[in-house]
Amino acid sequence: MRAALWSSRLRVAETILADSILVIGIGNTLRRDDGAGWIFAEMLASELQKAGQRVHLASQHQLTLELAEEAAELRPSHIIFVDASVTTHDAALTPLLGAAPGSAAPVNAAPVNAASHGLTPAALFALMRRLYAVAAAGWLVQTPAEDFGHGEGLSEAARHGVQAAPRIASAFLRLNC
Repeated sequence: MRAALWSSRLRVAETILADSILVIGIGNTLRRDDGAGWIFAEMLASELQKAGQRVHLASQHQLTLELAEEAAELRPSHIIFVDASVTTHDAALTPLLGAAPGSAAPVNAAPVNAASHGLTPAALFALMRRLYAVAAAGWLVQTPAEDFGHGEGLSEAARHGVQAAPRIASAFLRLNC
């Protein structure tokens, strides 16, 4: 009886989460612009939901192996990682390696150090595929950041980047829906 109940719950969960989007915001709101990843992810998820998409939002201080298993359980059709970066001046949506057939400039996964306290989005996405056969398309959004000091609030560059969430949501929908 218990196995049958668990099996039916699993089927219901698969039905509910099929064709959903997992948005993973990475950062720390107590490290100024590092919080832009979370804020952008919340805004992106909201925009995608307004467009009729089923979205699961996860906010992480850092990426860990446990998130690969959670993604496998959710079985989303797309995974979007959102992180603040000092290397970008405008928010951009980039496919992760192997994520979008025919897309230009995919982000490659660096070698993975399993003992690390944090993983890159590309490395975690590669592990999701390799260890758990996650079939979702993977995307990385990097939003501008300048100040990672202690404190709350965003710099002008980070505030400007976060405002690009509706534009990124539109770009994602044009490419995938």
